[in-house]
Amino acid sequence: MFAIMATTAPIFILISLGYMAVKTKLVPVEAVQGMSKIVLFFTLPALIFSTLARMEFDEVIIPLFLATYAGGSLLALGLGLLITRYVFKKNLTESGLKALGISNSNSAFFGYPVMLLAFEHPPTAAFAMALIIENMLIIPIALFILELSVARRQDVSPLRTFFSVIWRLLKHPLVLAVIGGVLASTLHLDLPEVMDRVLNMLSGASATLALIVLGGALVGTNLKGNLTDVSLIVSGKLILHPAMMLLMIWLLPSYDSTLQMGAILLAAVPMMSIYPILGSQYGYRNLCASALLMTTICSFFTLALLLSLLSI
Repeated sequence: MFAIMATTAPIFILISLGYMAVKTKLVPVEAVQGMSKIVLFFTLPALIFSTLARMEFDEVIIPLFLATYAGGSLLALGLGLLITRYVFKKNLTESGLKALGISNSNSAFFGYPVMLLAFEHPPTAAFAMALIIENMLIIPIALFILELSVARRQDVSPLRTFFSVIWRLLKHPLVLAVIGGVLASTLHLDLPEVMDRVLNMLSGASATLALIVLGGALVGTNLKGNLTDVSLIVSGKLILHPAMMLLMIWLLPSYDSTLQMGAILLAAVPMMSIYPILGSQYGYRNLCASALLMTTICSFFTLALLLSLLSI
């Protein structure tokens, strides 16, 4: 177990470095937003695009993995929504936010660095396909639920809400990087040597900078709100989501075991770091920030346990 925890320790050390840099004012809190934009608009898109562009299309798009990750995430989203809405009697907005926190992983800022450390040969295709599912299926559905709850109060057409969400997502840099990478792979495009070097340099900085930014973003986050509400999101994200992946793997035909483990591992990392920002748009920033902080802390132990069980 200690060896496994040593594998995940560098991730949390980098998160801690980012946290301490901002907490001690070595790095101004305003700089975190700028660094996060560098990750979001430059280093991560470069990593995604260059990785996908170098792969054959049948290595990028693996139907059984897509079915696993989509099915597991949709089950987590649906169960999170139903439990919150009908068991805990919460409104649609709060239920939608909790379901999003339970079903959507921080694959870019957290999942990929974990995979780099956990696997001798990381299944990059799993990371790329997870991004496709998260950005083109799970997030749009969750945002549509949230916007629908607002539209009901403002008497806005659900169809207009749907197209508004789709348009916002199509402009997302990670979505554009996935689309561009898949097209480059399909068309077998050869990038100029200079461009290839630039992409490699940006890609190399992605995982490290992403974790430092994640740590800096946690500064100022306190555990506030109902402990039951926070615990529901934390347990849903770290237990229910990977459990649903395991269920889908059991239900579907067998395929590459490394990809299967990648699906479970990606589902077991905390939710996206912008979760509190999304929550603030709907009046639930404290709840979402508390859930993100607690999930990040608990994941140090749950990831170590999961890696031990998977024997990676």
